[in-house]
Amino acid sequence: MKIGILGAGSWGIALTALLSGNGHDVTVWSIDKDEIAMLNEYREHKTKLPGVVIDDTVKFTTSVEEACLDAKILVMVVPSPFIRSTAKTIAPYVKDEQIIVNVSKGIEEDSLMTLTEVISS
Repeated sequence: MKIGILGAGSWGIALTALLSGNGHDVTVWSIDKDEIAMLNEYREHKTKLPGVVIDDTVKFTTSVEEACLDAKILVMVVPSPFIRSTAKTIAPYVKDEQIIVNVSKGIEEDSLMTLTEVISS
């Protein structure tokens, strides 16, 4: 199954290792070009999850469109302060049949909405 991971921090990389290890086609997005370059070069997140090597089949990108394209599941794993902006960024690429799974924790500080409510709005 094709899965787009939106966020390349320690939680996003841990989920990437799990999902790719289970045979899924995973593409990981980060807004941080340096982070994506590091992941592409070393196949591990040197600062947030050192020692966890990511399978060569995983793709890393700064293109949110590429991460969303043809993915059956999109996993939102960005920090809670960035959920709203990330949801707005991916909105043009999300299709009705795609499943969005939020694994970020917390609530939106200004609105006190749950992150699922923020993504849905």
